[in-house]
Amino acid sequence: MKLTQIRLLMGTMFTSGLLVTAPAMGQDVIRFATWDSDNNLAIQQEIAQLFEAQNPGVTVQVEPYADGYDQKLVAAFGAGSPPDVMYMWNFPEYHQFLTPLDDLIARDSDELNMEDIPAGLMNTAQIQGVTYGMPSGFTTQVVFYNKDMFAQAGVEEPQPGWTWEDLAAKAAQFRDEDAKVYGFAVEARPDPYDFEQFLWSNGTRYISEDGSEIDGFMNSPEAVEVLEMFAGLVRDEDAVLLGSGDMNSSGDLFRSGNIAMQVSAMWDKGGHDDAGINYGVIGLPSFGDKPPHSALGASAISIASDAAHPDLAWEFVKFFSSPEAVALRTGDLPIRTSVADDLSLTDDPIYRPFFEMLEMSDRETHAFLKHAEWSRIQDNLARAIEAIMLEQGNAQQHLDEAVSRSQRFM
Repeated sequence: MKLTQIRLLMGTMFTSGLLVTAPAMGQDVIRFATWDSDNNLAIQQEIAQLFEAQNPGVTVQVEPYADGYDQKLVAAFGAGSPPDVMYMWNFPEYHQFLTPLDDLIARDSDELNMEDIPAGLMNTAQIQGVTYGMPSGFTTQVVFYNKDMFAQAGVEEPQPGWTWEDLAAKAAQFRDEDAKVYGFAVEARPDPYDFEQFLWSNGTRYISEDGSEIDGFMNSPEAVEVLEMFAGLVRDEDAVLLGSGDMNSSGDLFRSGNIAMQVSAMWDKGGHDDAGINYGVIGLPSFGDKPPHSALGASAISIASDAAHPDLAWEFVKFFSSPEAVALRTGDLPIRTSVADDLSLTDDPIYRPFFEMLEMSDRETHAFLKHAEWSRIQDNLARAIEAIMLEQGNAQQHLDEAVSRSQRFM
C-alpha cells in the first residue's frame, strides 16, 4: 500500500517525527519534499500555509525526508510516485526526472523579476544550459578571523584586497607549537567541490568550460601553484594539517582558539555565534592581482517531470521564489538581492563579504555540473590532493597522475 493511501485511510500519520494531516476531500494536493528539519522545516510549513491561503482549494503536503532524503527521493522516483516539488542540488543525478523550467521562466519573467536573482545562482541549477530548478538559498565561502586573537598577538586584521601571501604572513605570527596554536588550518582531504574555488581564483579550473578536457586544466601550472601554496603553509608550519589522524574540524579549532583564521561558509556561522567568538568576516584572499572566486553552496527547488499537478507545482515554485517567501527563510542567505538589501545584510560587516564573493563568482560553473562521470574523476583528484598535502609537495606529479587515471572517463 502506498504512503498516500495510508494517509487517506488513517487521516494522520507521523513522518520523520512530523505529524502530517490528510487533506480535505476535494482539495488539489501538491506534494513538497524537503530535507529540512526543526526550525527550517517550520518555515517551509509556514510558506506552504501562505500559499494555501492565496490559493483556496489547494493543499501543500510538506514531506520531511530529513537525513534519508536521497534514498527516499530515489525510491519515490523508482516507484513512479515522486513528489510534485522537491528540494534539489544534485542535478547531474536527477535532471532527467525533472521538468525543464526555461520556457516557464521566460513566460513569467516579469512576475519572477529574474534580474533580482544573481546569475551565478542560476548556473548552479543548470545542466548543459538547461535550467532544472529555481535557487532557494545559498552560501559563498569567506574567511572568519578571531578578532581577540588578532588583538592579543598585535597582528593587523585582514583588509579587503588581501592576498594569500598576506594570509601566510599573518598566520606565521600566531604559530605556537607548544600551545598548538596556529594562524590557519589546511585540510588533507578537502571537499573537491569547494576546493575548486581556489583554482578559479588562480585563473584555471578542474575541467574545460565545455566539460571535454581535464588535461591542461586540473594539472595546469596554475593548479600546481594552488596546491603547492597550501602544502607550503603546512610545510612552513604556518598552518596545521587536518585530517591526517586527528578528528578536529577547522570549525572546532577556530571555536577553541587554536586557529586564528578559517575558510568556511554560513554553515559554521551559527556555531561561532553560539560559542561567543568575537569574529570578523572578510572575502577570500587573492592570488596576486587575480580576483578571488568562491564556491557556491546553493540549494534549489525543482518540479518532477511527471508531477501530478504540474501547473500548480509551478505556481508554488514561483511563490517559493517570491520576496515574501525568500525573506522568511533564514537558514541560509536570500537569493534575491532586494531581500538582502531590505534586511540590511549587504550593509552588515558580517554578512556583506558573502554577497561580495557572490558578485565575483557569477561566471563559473562547478565541475560536477559539466561531466556525467565527474564523481569518478573526482575520486582520482581527491587522492591526488591528499597525497600532495601529506607529502607537502610533488603537486605536478600527483595531478598528472590524476589526469592520466581519469582520461578513460572523458
